[in-house]
Amino acid sequence: MTLPGQIQHGFQSLAQQDEETFNLCEAGLLVGKVLKPSLDLSRYRDEITRLSQDLNTRFQGLCLHNDPLQAKVEALQTLFCKEKGFQGDEDAYDDLDHMNMACLLDEKYGTALCLSMLFIHCTRQCGWAVFGLNFPGYNLICIEHGAKRAILDPFQGCIELDAYTLRQMIKVLGGAEAELQPLFYDMLPAKTLFIRHLGAIKAHFLRCDQVPQALEILEICHILEPSSPAFWRDSGLLHARIGQLSEAIQDLKTALKYTTDMDAIRHTERILTDLQNKTQS
Repeated sequence: MTLPGQIQHGFQSLAQQDEETFNLCEAGLLVGKVLKPSLDLSRYRDEITRLSQDLNTRFQGLCLHNDPLQAKVEALQTLFCKEKGFQGDEDAYDDLDHMNMACLLDEKYGTALCLSMLFIHCTRQCGWAVFGLNFPGYNLICIEHGAKRAILDPFQGCIELDAYTLRQMIKVLGGAEAELQPLFYDMLPAKTLFIRHLGAIKAHFLRCDQVPQALEILEICHILEPSSPAFWRDSGLLHARIGQLSEAIQDLKTALKYTTDMDAIRHTERILTDLQNKTQS
């Protein structure tokens, strides 16, 4: 499969954006159109603009009688989660529509990654300092105001998480001896957050044995991270799985061009040799 030209151009423009300007919602809408080509994205772009404006208006009103950080938290929780109803759904976590920004705006249900992208974009449009956290096993967002910060769980109605709760979450993942580490509070770059979102969509397609659709998602990854050997290796192996050997060989050769790890180089070269032998037999 090949992405439509308009979609390719959109992602090429996004690839040039830095952390401060990377438009998570535009990225989410573009991949949403890949998933559902009939979507009219202009309607959703307008809705996102309205949500951002409404959030800023709500915040300005709350600021009159509240601490600014708490006013931001309350504005986000009240507008998006309590009034608009944006939330996660444990029973349909692998639903492809929940990974589609347009469907999220229509139905109000989404994965933690998709919800994070919407909340981060709209809050940044208001001029707030908001970002995803490098927290293992969970997709959390952080709002900063001066020296203060609040950590929220987008999947659970943007509830605020204190240090005790975060510590318990880590112990669920790592065992009773696990503790919070400073790196868990590191900012997750917006593009990295979106690429994780793409990874979840690709994984969904692979679970459903829809390799061509997974390759479409990898095509987006190539545009955003053209020198990532992992993405080129993935697409090469998937092309090989469905018998597209010439495409597989080309992608694996590209992966080698960007690979520096010697073990990975040797492994990729062995696969290449096997594929080339198959094309000659």
